[in-house]
Amino acid sequence: MTAESTTTTLNDVYYSAIIDPLMMDYAHDWVVATQFLREYSLIGQASNAVDAWSLASDMGTVGDGGSGVDTEFNATQATDLSNTALDSNKVTLTASEFGVMRTITDNVLEDSIAGIDWLRIVLQDSTRILMTCLEDDVCALLSAFSNTYGVSGADLTVAQMLAAQVGIRKRGIRAPDGLVYVLDEQQVDDVEAALIANSTSSAVYTAAQDRLLGSPGLGANAGMSNGQVMTFRGYPVWSSGLTDTADSGANVTGACFVPSSPANDSMAALGIVWKRMFRLETDRDISLRATEYVATMRVGVGELLDAAGSSIITDA
Repeated sequence: MTAESTTTTLNDVYYSAIIDPLMMDYAHDWVVATQFLREYSLIGQASNAVDAWSLASDMGTVGDGGSGVDTEFNATQATDLSNTALDSNKVTLTASEFGVMRTITDNVLEDSIAGIDWLRIVLQDSTRILMTCLEDDVCALLSAFSNTYGVSGADLTVAQMLAAQVGIRKRGIRAPDGLVYVLDEQQVDDVEAALIANSTSSAVYTAAQDRLLGSPGLGANAGMSNGQVMTFRGYPVWSSGLTDTADSGANVTGACFVPSSPANDSMAALGIVWKRMFRLETDRDISLRATEYVATMRVGVGELLDAAGSSIITDA
């Protein structure tokens, strides 16, 4: 027989991990998109890259009218079935290093107001810096989905927001725990202006509140606590100032995508791999009469499933 399933066709392995809650707590004001990535761990493994795998589809393309499965798997009594190879796809996530160093002299430590814990201050500050660097890498992925919505040079519209979400469903992606939007700040301004323009009360978006759009109002503390500015069709909308520009700065980028969760992980759009969790170390420099505080981590991000995300590219 031919087309057997072998170690060649099923050659991908992955691990799971969780971002340290302390890191997220220190950096939550700046981190918007990173929390939605599916996580893998290479800590203790002899590699800096992980292959995130999935099975290749033998059923054709969703939305093609069933042509992929019309007759291919029909069986006839007393007739041998033909073999169909079980193939896998993989996406490689590679960890890189981030680091920041602070050198604080003895005079600062000795002359500071009593009770100041410099180790805690440096820890919090370093966590925010490095996690924001990571967040910037994650936001760079938002414009990379092959399915793109919006019009270059034109403001984001409610209809485009809707199309970005519906497009994921039409591509055959399922997300039992829902979707998420991460938008550029300008895009948030544009869609809120569009909702206000069609509402009798800008405070609750009454033109959309009880209808298809299902946009009941603002996120927690109007986005001032964690960046969630509103909901749209029941899905959270987050605003970020770290999203990239496109088309020589003429446009800004955002996305609607499947976030990581227990029920969503088989179709999560983006992934993150950890090789070294955030750590802070100190080194005493005697001749300088100072202490070095060095924070580092090794981590990488990438796209796992292209169909699970919709890039939104609109006027800057």
